[in-house]
Amino acid sequence: MKENSIFTTGLFVLALLLLLLSVGKLLGENDVERYKVSVIVDHSDSNSWSSFKMGLSAAGRAYNIEFNFVPTDRLVSIQQEKISIQREIESGANGIITELRATEGTGSFLNALGKNAEICLVDSEKESTEPGLNIYSINVDEEALGKALGEQVLHSTLQKERKRIGILAGNQNKGNMQRRLRSLEAVLTQGGQEIAWVIPDLGKTQEEMVQANHRKSVDLIVALDNDSLELAASYLRDTGRRYIELYGVGNSRQVVYDLDAGVIRCLAVIDQYTMAYYAMEDLWYLLSNKRNTVADRQVNFYMVTGENMYSEEIERILFPTGD
Repeated sequence: MKENSIFTTGLFVLALLLLLLSVGKLLGENDVERYKVSVIVDHSDSNSWSSFKMGLSAAGRAYNIEFNFVPTDRLVSIQQEKISIQREIESGANGIITELRATEGTGSFLNALGKNAEICLVDSEKESTEPGLNIYSINVDEEALGKALGEQVLHSTLQKERKRIGILAGNQNKGNMQRRLRSLEAVLTQGGQEIAWVIPDLGKTQEEMVQANHRKSVDLIVALDNDSLELAASYLRDTGRRYIELYGVGNSRQVVYDLDAGVIRCLAVIDQYTMAYYAMEDLWYLLSNKRNTVADRQVNFYMVTGENMYSEEIERILFPTGD
């Protein structure tokens, strides 16, 4: 009887040990490493990044990634941006998502920083980097975007066959913005339109726009980024020049309001929610060693007018919920 009791107790202890080992293994498998990602973009406090931040948050929840949206004002140089990225890596960031302020001169510093962290570029281009470094980008098809804007201008209801057009070209130190501009100009030129002036963003866009339009007034303005579009809309409202048609790229609350109010005729909206989600997702693939390399990806853009802005598809892009 005593032997049976000892045998039963032994079986119970063995079963308990096996149970504890199984639970420990299960908990170990679920103890997924939490990676840290720092995000460095121009004008981080602009609400034009709202959709982007929602995409970051959604991907962070899905892939157990902690992200730091680094406070920035205007990024005035790639040297300043390099210092900011280096500081985040030294503070423990495993991955970096960044919008390069310029393209020229970025290859060498990305080669250096890419050895210490995984790097994803958004809304920007880089120079060639070392083959062993998987520095990838999430962008929009710039040629298609410029072409779509140009075609919208060609379909203007203004009763003039040849229209005079002013362009606010945004940051032309970025290779992707140069391609956006070239594509727009090609469509307008082939369509027989007159490009009266082109103003890149050198820090005095509003002042230069007012002076240019005083020298040579235009029928339409096309703005290639959100900041320029906000400036142009403000200029038309404040000076009573609502007769000038305005087209552009953007997604801030202000430009959406101006579209609804009729100040902006057509708005090209880049899917920044998906851009941010892809950036985080691909960083996770690299950091978790699920993939050795990831490819560049493109996101969609949408041409939005007062007529279609409240359709189900467009509302999802303009007013994402973060689900």
